[in-house]
Amino acid sequence: MSVMGINLNTLRPEPCVEGYSTPGGYSSKAVHPIALAKVLSIAQMMKSEFPDPTLSLSGIGGVENGGHAAEFILLGANTVQVCTGVMMHGYGLVKQLCSELQDFMVKHNFSSIEDFRGLSLQYFTTHTDLVRRQHEAIEQRKAVRRGLASDKEWTGDGFVKETETMVSN
Repeated sequence: MSVMGINLNTLRPEPCVEGYSTPGGYSSKAVHPIALAKVLSIAQMMKSEFPDPTLSLSGIGGVENGGHAAEFILLGANTVQVCTGVMMHGYGLVKQLCSELQDFMVKHNFSSIEDFRGLSLQYFTTHTDLVRRQHEAIEQRKAVRRGLASDKEWTGDGFVKETETMVSN
């Protein structure tokens, strides 16, 4: 059971019916990252074990804008469901969500949902592989980096720049 939150203007729980609520299921923003991970796992399993293109997967959990819908589609969802988002923001959210999803598609030059459905699946790997990739990237940067001749060459800005080369992205 969970409580989504308290509206700090009205001092009432959210979501509510006529100002009242009850603890409910895990939902909205709190469940979104978990729901994304579950859709990812199911989409990967469907792709490897059930390659039938007529099977579909629906994403649901914390969808409150077009970006959230795009995330589920990028992980392989054929459809996206909205529940708590509509409870919190009203049915007008659906038009806003569609408009934002269309903006996302224009930004990335997608003409249909099929153009990007499942596109992000290829970028998921294991923790072991991530460590290996990071190690290789650090070694490559070290190979081309000019070392400092002495400690006198270290500066505050130089230290920040040097440490930034050790992290990803």
